[in-house]
Amino acid sequence: MMRLSSACCCLLFCFIGLGPALLYAQQSEPPAATPTRLSLEMATEILMARNPTLLRERQNIAVARGASVDAKKIPNPEFQLSSESYPLFQSNPGPFINNSETILEVSQTIETAGKRRKRTAVATQDVRVSESSLQDIIRQLQLEMKNRYFAVSLAKAQYDLAQQILSEYDKVVKVNEARYKQGEVSGFEFSRLQTERLRFFNDVIDSELQLKNSKAALLELLGADPGAMDFDVTDPLKSAPLSVSLPDLQEQALQARADLTAQRQRVERGSRALTFQKAQAVPNITPSFGYKRNLTQNAVAFGVNIPLPLFNRNQGGIAQANAQFEQQRYEQTRVELEVRRDVQQAFNSVQAQNQRVEGLQKTYVPSAQRARDIAESSYRLGALELIGFLDVQRAYREALRSYNQALFDQREAVALLEAAIGKDLPK
Repeated sequence: MMRLSSACCCLLFCFIGLGPALLYAQQSEPPAATPTRLSLEMATEILMARNPTLLRERQNIAVARGASVDAKKIPNPEFQLSSESYPLFQSNPGPFINNSETILEVSQTIETAGKRRKRTAVATQDVRVSESSLQDIIRQLQLEMKNRYFAVSLAKAQYDLAQQILSEYDKVVKVNEARYKQGEVSGFEFSRLQTERLRFFNDVIDSELQLKNSKAALLELLGADPGAMDFDVTDPLKSAPLSVSLPDLQEQALQARADLTAQRQRVERGSRALTFQKAQAVPNITPSFGYKRNLTQNAVAFGVNIPLPLFNRNQGGIAQANAQFEQQRYEQTRVELEVRRDVQQAFNSVQAQNQRVEGLQKTYVPSAQRARDIAESSYRLGALELIGFLDVQRAYREALRSYNQALFDQREAVALLEAAIGKDLPK
C-alpha cells in the first residue's frame, strides 16, 4: 500500500513539473512550412501573415482602440453614505438610526465644453496614427523582403554560374590531361592548369554558402524556420528597366507614403489635443441628490459642486499641447523633405543601374563571351599560351558575375524606389 502511494506521489509530482512545459508546447506553434517553389507574390503573402514584427505592431492598433473605448465613456456616478453625531461614548446611546445624522448621496459629474467629444476625437486620431504607422512598417518590411528574396536569386545565379564555369573548365583540363599523357603539353603547364581550378572550385563553395545564408535570412523574415531550406525561388534576376517621370514619382510619394500620412495625422491629433486642453480650462459641474435623516426627521439633500477657475485654468496643459502641435508641424515639413530626397536618390539609383545593366548586356558580356570562345579554340589548337587562356577565362567569369550583380542592384534600386513612393510600380 505504501509503495502504491509513493508511486502515485511520484506521478503527481512529475505531472506538476511537466504541466507548464506541456502548456507552453501547446501554446508555441512550430513555424509553418514554406512552399517548395516560392514566388515573390507568395513571399509577400507569407510576410503579411507570419512576420513577428508585423504581428507585434498590429497590436498597437488594438491598444489605441482600447484607449478610444475608454475615451467615449462618461464619468461614473459616485455614491456616498455618511453618519455623524451618534453619542457612542454615553452610558445609554440608544438606537443608532434614531440618534445619529445619516446622509445618503449620489452625485454625477457633468463634463462641460464638449470634453468627452473632444477627448474621443483625440483617441480616434490615435487609432488612425497607429494604422498609418503599421502601413509604414509594412512598407519597410516589404522593401527588406524584396531585397532578401532577390539576394536568394542572385546567390542561385552565381552558384549556377560557378558550377557551369567549373564544369566547362574541367572539360579543358580533361582534354589537356590526354594531351599531357601524349607528351603534347608540359607537366608544368598541366599542373598550373590544375592549380588554377582551385579558383573556380572556391567560387562553387562560396556561392553555395551564400545561397544557404540568403535562404536562411529570407526564411527568418517570413517567420519560418531558417533551417528549412528545401525551397527554390521562382522569380529570377532579369533586366527590368523603368521609364518613369521624377515629378510624377514625387507627387505619388507625397500622396501615398505611409510615414508622411502618419505624420499628417499626428499634426491633426495635435490640433485636437490642443482643443481638448482648452476645454479642460472650463470646470465640470457635479450635481448631487440624496436622502438625509437627522435623528427622527427625514429630509431631501441636494447640491452642486462647481470649481472656481481663479488660479488654475489649465494654462500649462494648453501651452504644452500648443508646443507639441508646433513640433508635429515642423516634423511634417521634415518628413516631406525626406520623402522628396528618398525619391530623388532612388530615381538616380534606378537610372544608374539601368545604364550599368544595359552596358553589360549589350557590350561587355557578349564581348567576354566571344573572347572566351576564341581563346578556348586558339588554346586547343596551340595558338594561345596557357597564361593568355587563363586571363580570358577570368575576364569571362568576372563579366558574368558582374552582370548578375548588376541585375540584383537594378532590382534593389527598383524596390527602393517603390518603397520611396510608397507603392509598387506598374510592371
